[in-house]
Amino acid sequence: MIEITQAERDKISLAVLEAEKHTTGEIVPMIVAQSDDYSGARWRLAVAGALFAGFLAYFFLGDYDSVWILYAQIPGLYFGYALGNVGAILRPFMLSDKIDEEVNQRALQAFYEHNLHHTKDHTAILIMVSLLEHRVEILADAGINSKVPKDTWQSIVNDMIASIKTNDLSEGICIAVRECGDILAKDFPGQHDNPDEVSNKLIIEE
Repeated sequence: MIEITQAERDKISLAVLEAEKHTTGEIVPMIVAQSDDYSGARWRLAVAGALFAGFLAYFFLGDYDSVWILYAQIPGLYFGYALGNVGAILRPFMLSDKIDEEVNQRALQAFYEHNLHHTKDHTAILIMVSLLEHRVEILADAGINSKVPKDTWQSIVNDMIASIKTNDLSEGICIAVRECGDILAKDFPGQHDNPDEVSNKLIIEE
């Protein structure tokens, strides 16, 4: 379950509001619990559990029939798979390339699910934090990418992660929002008629 207080949500919404005062761009912060269920990693963990159970059976039940080693591996398999529900245990069994792929796909899915591609000048930007993977993904629409180099976002991701590592998730998101706002203000400055096309509220999905 994602734990974030109402005060932290309000803080992020205010940061978005302030950043968008100076740009026609739309900044959308989002937190997801995880980007995939990582069934492959769960099965790797299950096999590790089975092997560990088999080792324990061999060590403690060596004087019994060797078939008990096989029997011990069955509950070990189930127990190992169940441990996949604990993020800190599952994470070492997740492949880096798979994480990159799934987080990027989850961000793309969210971008279209929340209609961020429908802004007038295609100037929406998504800042997504995926908690299980400890990853941050920033996606910008075509209007922004035509003027802002894609590697610009990596420095913002780095600043954001540095803040998150101090266990201040909300401040990390606010930092990213402000930095994105500063970048957008240069190429997409605010106008007297600056409608709010997307809600300023933080999106949270378990």
